[in-house]
Amino acid sequence: MEKPAGYTVHSNHIPVVNDCHVLRKIDFFLMPLLIITFMLQYVDKVILNGASQFGIIEDLHLYTVQGYTPGPEPQPILSLRRYSFATLIFYWGCVAGLLPAAWLAQRLPIGRYLACTVIAWGVVTMLTVIVGSYHGFLAQRFFLGVIECAVAPGFSIMIAMWWKRAEQPLRYALWYTSTGLGGLLGSLLIFGIGHIQGNLRSWKYQYLILGAGTVVWGIVLIFFLPQNPASAKFLTPEERLVAVERIRLEQTGIENKEFKLYQIKELLRDPVTWILVPTTFCLHFANGGLFGFGSVIISSFGYSRFQSVLLTGAVGGGVFVTCVIVGITGTFFKDCRTWLVIACEACVVLGACLMWKLNWDTQRAGAIFGFVMCGWFAGGYMMILALVGANIAGHTKKTFISGLLWCAWGISNGVAPLTIKKPEAEEHYPTCFLAIIVTTVIAICGAASLRSYLVLENKRRDREYGPVDQTVAMQLGFEDKTDRENELFRYSL
Repeated sequence: MEKPAGYTVHSNHIPVVNDCHVLRKIDFFLMPLLIITFMLQYVDKVILNGASQFGIIEDLHLYTVQGYTPGPEPQPILSLRRYSFATLIFYWGCVAGLLPAAWLAQRLPIGRYLACTVIAWGVVTMLTVIVGSYHGFLAQRFFLGVIECAVAPGFSIMIAMWWKRAEQPLRYALWYTSTGLGGLLGSLLIFGIGHIQGNLRSWKYQYLILGAGTVVWGIVLIFFLPQNPASAKFLTPEERLVAVERIRLEQTGIENKEFKLYQIKELLRDPVTWILVPTTFCLHFANGGLFGFGSVIISSFGYSRFQSVLLTGAVGGGVFVTCVIVGITGTFFKDCRTWLVIACEACVVLGACLMWKLNWDTQRAGAIFGFVMCGWFAGGYMMILALVGANIAGHTKKTFISGLLWCAWGISNGVAPLTIKKPEAEEHYPTCFLAIIVTTVIAICGAASLRSYLVLENKRRDREYGPVDQTVAMQLGFEDKTDRENELFRYSL
């Protein structure tokens, strides 16, 4: 395990620097970097949703004609299956890139690696304007997914590296609220950019302007995103020791560049892995099923393209509020994270039922509220990430389970858009909403199963090994032991 100079594993010396002071300094320096980066990533996801209202479907032929309506003036019956593939192939790119990205995140300085990734994704986003065909757009979207996939698991590793387990839920909340801010800000930006009158189509200005902003932000990250607590330039030498000491007792590790195959084998044998991965897949089905088509669905309510974009942004506002509430609750109430996952997903089920069954002509407000509630899945996933950060020890194991979870995220988002069938619009997309309800109920069962397993495992360890000796736990803090190797480790719920 890498340690700051002059620091030894068995040292009991703690510098005379206030822990709260160091925590505040870490929060004020790091959290804005994480929040803005993830917000830009979500803005990037919103662009296609907004561009669908500004001509990209027609310009790149993201539709096919299935037939024509009967009558003296037949109208074409359009299928948006091509648009579905353009949405989902981004996530298949993420799936293809996630495990290599996880390996690189362990082997390379993580701050530099993530900063360069941000610059690359901004460049690829800008290159969308030169794409002139459906197949070219598919290729561009796939490679964008390959590049962007490193950011989220990389940030999960950084949160586990810098904050104690009890502190992580609120930091995950602050980080993940940026998805809501990104949805809201992205919708407002697309609304504004959509009014630009120039030589290019409106959707091209959206990709150019937002991609350029991402490149500029990536350059900022090169200079400011630190590699680990032991080498952070924004901390004094004494503060670095405190930052490392804070995580030492947590027994989850800080950073280790050595790839340990036995930790991968343990990961694949760990029941927690095979509860978390399918739960993550099911939890994200609402995201892939609804939010790639958000403005398309809302326009089915009878709203104009500008109104549809703005109402899609309202979902982002709902996600922001939900993440804040869930994060604060998870921080100040002990062992409630799995309960919060269950509560958030129950709201998603209710929201999907409202959207499916309410009349979109006379009960629009209720349907829109249901759409907002479906966005509350984000609070549940935020707690899943917090559970991983708190309960998975061993740097290789933590890195690769983050990769597996984001793979499940990518596969779910890559499959769910196929449940949106344009001919079902008048029936309120029953295939989509039934799939969301079923998968979300499975996610609720997964969260309940995880809690039950961890409770039983903690009781078994207490029974076999007795209470935790904090002095011994501190000595194990730098040994990069996994949670299953370390008999003093107890799981958070």
